[in-house]
Amino acid sequence: MPVGGSRHYVGGGLGDERGWKCPACGAENFVAIAQGCLICGSGAPGHKGEPPPPPPTLPHDDDGLGQGDIADVWAAAHPEVSVAEAYRQGYAEGVRAARQAEPAPPTAAIAPDAAIARTVVAALELFRDQILVGDPEEVRTGEWLSADQVTAFIQQIIQTEAAHA
Repeated sequence: MPVGGSRHYVGGGLGDERGWKCPACGAENFVAIAQGCLICGSGAPGHKGEPPPPPPTLPHDDDGLGQGDIADVWAAAHPEVSVAEAYRQGYAEGVRAARQAEPAPPTAAIAPDAAIARTVVAALELFRDQILVGDPEEVRTGEWLSADQVTAFIQQIIQTEAAHA
């Protein structure tokens, strides 16, 4: 069923409205409304915004009643501030405490020399593929190795590292 209107309309169809203001963050958007907000992502397909997690609670006392959350403790220690400031500071303290309580991410058991060799090889490969294959003037003048020479040097580093492993 055709939609009525002027036959001279040149704009987009439904869902192609442009120049709208996001109700969640207030940002001006100049993309189709169906794509959602470019700043906060609200309204994007398959996106569900979730509020930040609440601050962690402190461990229970011996009587089992608990001390409340960290925001309550901070507010009790600073009675001269407003409720909003106590909430912000308590939340910041809770986030800080949660980050300190998180275990450190596992690190790979790689020898420092192996990590250095892998980093140098990756950097050389990137430099060879991005710069040297274009045959810059520095290669022609002899300031840099050629792409073939860098490839041979990379193989030499890999073989040396394999012999030490």
